[in-house]
Amino acid sequence: MSPEEFDSLINNLKKLPGEFKALLEKRIELFALEMGERISGLIAHAMYRLTGILFLSVGLILILFAASKLVGDLLGNEGLGFILVALPIVIIGTMFFLRRPRSMVMATRDKMLQQFMKDMQEQLSQLEDNGQGNPDIRSSPDTGEESSPGQQTGRESKKQNE
Repeated sequence: MSPEEFDSLINNLKKLPGEFKALLEKRIELFALEMGERISGLIAHAMYRLTGILFLSVGLILILFAASKLVGDLLGNEGLGFILVALPIVIIGTMFFLRRPRSMVMATRDKMLQQFMKDMQEQLSQLEDNGQGNPDIRSSPDTGEESSPGQQTGRESKKQNE
């Protein structure tokens, strides 16, 4: 290697940290710009949706107001028309407010319990793999007979139910 090439190499090595720092700064700047673009897109999308909901709400209120006036004119009592139109809405709103979605709560709880049981079975099979040669056959602690994993979990669930 000639002395000129060596000096050029040394100069390039001296420039390397500065260039690396500049590259890192540009990457951070690019990341910030991309995040800003994503956030502004999300905000614009949310504002668009909120505007749509606002217009739908105003339209629904006007339709309900017109229906109330119509029912009031038909019954000869404007107040009664407003009460009759508002009553189903109040009943439905009260049902949503007071009732908990039991089916959704139960489904979520069942999924979590099922995943927990699956994880426990995997951990048990790993422990058995480390301790015994055959993980599919287990000895029952109360009877001493061998059973498959499905049979043992059936017995365990019967014990839990008792």
